[in-house]
Amino acid sequence: MTAPNNAGLRLVAALTAAGFTTAGHGRGYVRMGWPGSAELRGNLMVPTDDTAPEYAELLAAVRQVLERAVRRGEAARHALELHRMDGIHD
Repeated sequence: MTAPNNAGLRLVAALTAAGFTTAGHGRGYVRMGWPGSAELRGNLMVPTDDTAPEYAELLAAVRQVLERAVRRGEAARHALELHRMDGIHD
């Protein structure tokens, strides 16, 4: 039985609020599509069955994917800021 406040379900809610889309459901997980998925391939498989033995490990893996995406986004944002500051604009 899944607890009403499990971290996987809370992550699904947070992803939905952030613009991710539900791409499917399965036994013990929700598949989430990235916002602007035309540019980003793949889905996040967010575990929701907090009684599954692999739950904590799978949830940690999803968080790592999100953290890497944040770092890539920050690097891209920084590159654009540097480009704007160089005074050369198209």
